[in-house]
Amino acid sequence: MSSSPLRELRADDAEQVAALFQETFGESRLIDAEEIRSWLGNDDLRPEWLRVLELDGRVVGYGDIYPDKRELALDVAAPGHWHVFIDWAEDEARARSIPEVRLFFPHAHELGQEAGARGYAHWHSSFRMEIDLDGPTRPELPDGLEVRRYTDGDVEELRQAMNEAFVLDPMWQEVTPERFRGSFYLGSRGFDPALWAIAWDAHELAGFSLAYPGRGSDETLGWVGTLGVREPWRRRGLGEALLRTSFCDLWERGFRRAGLGVDIENVTGALRLYERAGMRPVDRSESWAKRL
Repeated sequence: MSSSPLRELRADDAEQVAALFQETFGESRLIDAEEIRSWLGNDDLRPEWLRVLELDGRVVGYGDIYPDKRELALDVAAPGHWHVFIDWAEDEARARSIPEVRLFFPHAHELGQEAGARGYAHWHSSFRMEIDLDGPTRPELPDGLEVRRYTDGDVEELRQAMNEAFVLDPMWQEVTPERFRGSFYLGSRGFDPALWAIAWDAHELAGFSLAYPGRGSDETLGWVGTLGVREPWRRRGLGEALLRTSFCDLWERGFRRAGLGVDIENVTGALRLYERAGMRPVDRSESWAKRL
């Protein structure tokens, strides 16, 4: 759609792109070449959405876009070349009549200065939170509820419950059938249905905690990717019980740390829940947005 000096990502770029993420974000974004190559096989990501900047035979920048109706999100690792990728993202948004472009990056990162100079403004902040696991005890669930492990028969009910649980979250991106099957969920690295705890009230899905054996290339940190409770079952302690269930599951897999991400402005009180469970913020990220 737009003219650009960028080209599409190739599998043989993976090592250089992984090194770029390390240089740009350090431990905030632990991404290895295996994960980058997996993006090329993700049916939810079109090849033209993943691009690199190559100068003198060396990859010096990487960026990918994810457009939807309300915004186009840009993830970029390109020290010294931010403007090339921001120009590309804004051109793509205009060509698709998308009204807003969003960037995200670690708190106080140099990209914030570039974004501010381009008219972007702070929108939301999020924490990465962690807890040291020390033989956690399995919690009791609220009366009438039971936890079962994910099965293929739960696909549609879980997908719809996720979208319902986060309908008021401005950071939430709708989980379409394609997105659910892709590398964000069922096709994600390390996906294991035994780590997906789903709470049922008879035949109704009440809540879920979807955990993973690692976060990206960090295989020392158990990760709770998505935790949610549907509105009729809130304020009964189910969210905390599901979180502690995942802590136990991860402990039994050999993990001694667990983590998750949370929007600081979360309207459901998730941050307070995580603090109550003993988690602490270890890193902060920002989302900045610009209306075109």
